[in-house]
Amino acid sequence: MVIREVLFLIFFYVVMLELPQALAAPPDTTGIPDAPTAVLGSVISTDGLGVRLLSHHGEWTSFLNMGGGSEPLLLINGRLENASEKPLTYVKLQCELLDEDGAIVFRDYVYNRRAEALREEDYESGKKALADMGVEHLNASAQDDFRFIFFKNDIPEFHAYRILVLEAQ
Repeated sequence: MVIREVLFLIFFYVVMLELPQALAAPPDTTGIPDAPTAVLGSVISTDGLGVRLLSHHGEWTSFLNMGGGSEPLLLINGRLENASEKPLTYVKLQCELLDEDGAIVFRDYVYNRRAEALREEDYESGKKALADMGVEHLNASAQDDFRFIFFKNDIPEFHAYRILVLEAQ
């Protein structure tokens, strides 16, 4: 019984001394919002492109890196619908990060989830044709997801984001 009490006291002492340090944010992550933290966002009308943006959501989150720490990142995801009467091979979307005055401070583009392979270097450099990429068509009235991922260290400070459809084919 005495051994049990001694082990409990040692455990309690270690937990009380080490727990606050274990729970503290690493010094390079102070000032980053606790994940997930919502980010203000909007969409620009997609009239005439045959695509309807059904939903979108942006938030700061993080993922564990190989060194055991966490990498803060901005994840913006959403859902779209093929509102045209024909199948689409892809939908190309752009995300603009905006300052408080609405000026664009950063932009990037993605394809809908079924067509994400089109971001591969071989396709973008022209080494592979669209037909060689094995992209699954988005039938009329079908829905698909999209996602933007920005690592905090790769983007400037911003106030909000805006999503627009660049093209649908």
